[in-house]
Amino acid sequence: MKNSEIYRRTLKFSVMCLVRTVLCLVMLAALPLIAFVATGLAGLDETVQLAATGIAFIVALIVFYVVAHYGGYLLTAGQVAMITEGVATGELPEDTYAAGKRAVRNRFATASVYYGLWSVTRAITNEISSGMNALARGIDGDNKEGAASIIAAIISTIVSVVLEYLNYCSLGWVFLHNEQSAFKSTCDGAVIYFQNWKTLMKNSAKVIAITIVSLALIGGAFFGVAYLTLGSIEPLTSVLSQIDATATFEDGTAVPAGTSLIVLCAVIALVLWSGIHGAFVKPYILVSVMRRYIEAGRADTPQVDVYEKLSGMSKGFKKALDRAGEEAPSAA
Repeated sequence: MKNSEIYRRTLKFSVMCLVRTVLCLVMLAALPLIAFVATGLAGLDETVQLAATGIAFIVALIVFYVVAHYGGYLLTAGQVAMITEGVATGELPEDTYAAGKRAVRNRFATASVYYGLWSVTRAITNEISSGMNALARGIDGDNKEGAASIIAAIISTIVSVVLEYLNYCSLGWVFLHNEQSAFKSTCDGAVIYFQNWKTLMKNSAKVIAITIVSLALIGGAFFGVAYLTLGSIEPLTSVLSQIDATATFEDGTAVPAGTSLIVLCAVIALVLWSGIHGAFVKPYILVSVMRRYIEAGRADTPQVDVYEKLSGMSKGFKKALDRAGEEAPSAA
């Protein structure tokens, strides 16, 4: 199957995940507002009104986390399962959405197992990224504007973008190997990813280029719309102008007029871009990365020395081995 066909036939997972997130965000804003208005109409005093609004917000936040965050991971797992199957076998079921959900249910006895697995893979990439920053601090000390810190920040960002797909590839390896523990398969998948880094890094330029273009086009469009829209709301611009007038940089210089509006629009644009990019652009990149990953994994076997290196580098990796009930393989 071509990458474009696999992407198209697994896109429903992204759409459902995005719809779920949007609905949860609406609920997160609406539930406290309803509680505030309802208690006000009931004639309750201000203290009770604020308390009810706070409780409603907490309830909405919990529901948002469980439904959007926790449930969203399971939709992602179904999508990864189907992308992996399409790449590995060249075929996909007629109803990929139902088959993906079924694959997740069959592979993970409970959602908490998958969530724990995902947390481990994220921990591995986070620890590697943190290591880059620690190395820079060792060179520059407390000087955060030093050359090493700037270079390390750039490298760390690139590494984070590229290694983000380690999470998905390791999960794909779990779906390919039903015969062993999910955590053991995660470790095997991580080892394969790192021992074939030269092959997989060939995709890194493509991954970074698409991400930058996506940010420039989609993020830039959102920024432009937000700037034109919010900039036309006089009460808002008046408040932001007052903030700019009283704010200063660390060296005492005044903040230029319009800075607060630009920052606000940039934050909104980044949030919206993140949602659209994650739903529609990342899956396209993942299909290409997964194809190279599975080809490399089939041509090679996990090497003992890479197990040992990752066990020393990442507590998350060692934790996954422990949860699999195994020790890292050793030369002995």
